[in-house]
Amino acid sequence: MRAALRAYVEARVERLGCGLAYPVCDYSEWTGDVHRGALRTDSGCGDYEVVAWTEAGVVGLAYEKGFGPIDNLGLTPDTVTGGPEDVRPAVPGLPSELEPAFQLAVGKLDTVSDLYKGKLPNKRMYSELLAGVGFWLHGDRVAGTLFDDPKCPGAKRLVPWGMLQNGRLPFYVIGELAPLAAERARTVEAPIHAIIDAVVDRRLQGPTEFTPDEIATLLVKPPDPKQLLGVQRLLQKVGITWPGSPELPPEPPLPRPLINPFTGKPYSEPEIERLMKRNA
Repeated sequence: MRAALRAYVEARVERLGCGLAYPVCDYSEWTGDVHRGALRTDSGCGDYEVVAWTEAGVVGLAYEKGFGPIDNLGLTPDTVTGGPEDVRPAVPGLPSELEPAFQLAVGKLDTVSDLYKGKLPNKRMYSELLAGVGFWLHGDRVAGTLFDDPKCPGAKRLVPWGMLQNGRLPFYVIGELAPLAAERARTVEAPIHAIIDAVVDRRLQGPTEFTPDEIATLLVKPPDPKQLLGVQRLLQKVGITWPGSPELPPEPPLPRPLINPFTGKPYSEPEIERLMKRNA
């Protein structure tokens, strides 16, 4: 959970224009709190993973574009439901104590609907909940399809969660840029990463706020006011506020209908909510 919170805060801090060049994840969404919650991170190209936690343990699910339950978990258009049971095969042997974490993770997955055009006689529409690989952690027990086939599609998005370095995701997640990112973190970006670590550690003890000195280091150049407000809103969601804990104005609604420029069709409400979080 510490690594999830740190990754989320790091991505928000990067949007302040403080000089942080390579956040460990650009697109991330937070749900819940430090005791029961979930973090979804996206590649921006259709791949994503969700890691959810409760007091009992952790559940992780991931999706690589084109490899959902039908392609990766042995389901068919006749057996998928668009519900949690579609992806349960990714976490075989899931302890009952982890069911709440599983449901939290499932709640952050996408669903796709299509008309089945294969050889089976049923030509009906079907919905498929999108995840093709997973893991669970309960005490000293771990399992999941990630361990059964660590090279299966989507597994590379979960592997970093088993490579944490002092409660922090490794730069491995950004591929060929990892060495450069690690070197910058060790040198020119060290003061920024120190602030992120300090704020995250304070938040684990309870709600906190940036100190004036921390803000002075992060805001060398005044950020765009709209961008700053978006960052403040998203950090407030995880219990981290600005000095003086200012009362933030409500977020204005986007106009409806909002048209997807790539498809020419209106965005759904969940898509609009996700778009607003990504652009903040």
